[in-house]
Amino acid sequence: MKNSQRLMVKIIKEICVEENIHCESFSFDWILRLSKNGKVAHIYGYQFENNSASTQLICTDKSATFDVLNSNGIPAVEHRFFICPEDFQYIDGGGNWQGMLELLERYHRLVVKPNEGTGGKEVFLVSSAAELETAVSRIFLRNRSIAISPLLQITSEYRIVLLNGQDKLVYSKKIPCITGDGITSVRKLVQNYLQANPDVVIEYDPSEENNHKILPLNEKMALTWKHNLGQGSFPEIIGPSPLRDELVQLAKKAATAVNGNFVSVDVVEQQGSLMVLEINSGIMMEAFAQHDRSHYQLTKEIYRDAIHSLDF
Repeated sequence: MKNSQRLMVKIIKEICVEENIHCESFSFDWILRLSKNGKVAHIYGYQFENNSASTQLICTDKSATFDVLNSNGIPAVEHRFFICPEDFQYIDGGGNWQGMLELLERYHRLVVKPNEGTGGKEVFLVSSAAELETAVSRIFLRNRSIAISPLLQITSEYRIVLLNGQDKLVYSKKIPCITGDGITSVRKLVQNYLQANPDVVIEYDPSEENNHKILPLNEKMALTWKHNLGQGSFPEIIGPSPLRDELVQLAKKAATAVNGNFVSVDVVEQQGSLMVLEINSGIMMEAFAQHDRSHYQLTKEIYRDAIHSLDF
């Protein structure tokens, strides 16, 4: 998708018209310059000026985020950093492979991804040394560092959007599933699902056993282990509740630890415990906004509040 076609660009320009803010675009709409009454601010990609440069860089770095959160006693999913061989000169120690194998031996199943990646792209699930080597080689072709974390038995994943210490949005990410009817094969259910949802990205095991398996009535089967909205998961807003309060409390601690003013915090639940998965300083809400008109309006109001907080 071209930058000029990003839904965020459309939303920001709508806000500027409504608020009488002059908006200029540069670098194929990747940079937006907002100005009004002598005040000037920029939006770079999805990064607003609400956060400092160091906060943005920490949040972009999954391993650095874990290190900062862990040092503050905030429960977070471990992300181990591995640098590309060309950059070994900048760090102490030898190669990567032994450390990677130790993680595989300890956790058995690992998630391997670019240390500064977004959107669930180039994210691999590995359970053998061969799979690990393939994933690492593919990621290093286009990235200079890797983050490796254990695969957790996640029951739910949530996102909390915060602006200046206030929770603006809390939602869960529901992964795509098929539901059994006691008659239809898994293969046919998957085909039917993809026909109705052609843009959904699934990671289905097409083994002979799975293809002919019959799901019992009302039994659900997940079609992916990723919770990214851009790959087929859908948002479910969480209203006032003890769960929301607990999520917001943890997210605020995480945001404070990285000095984040406008961030979204991803939280996962494992065995009844909540842990921070990552913090995003680039507030990408397009997949959320596309869900329906009310989600679009909510996204627009959050971006409007962020612009207002910059003294516009």
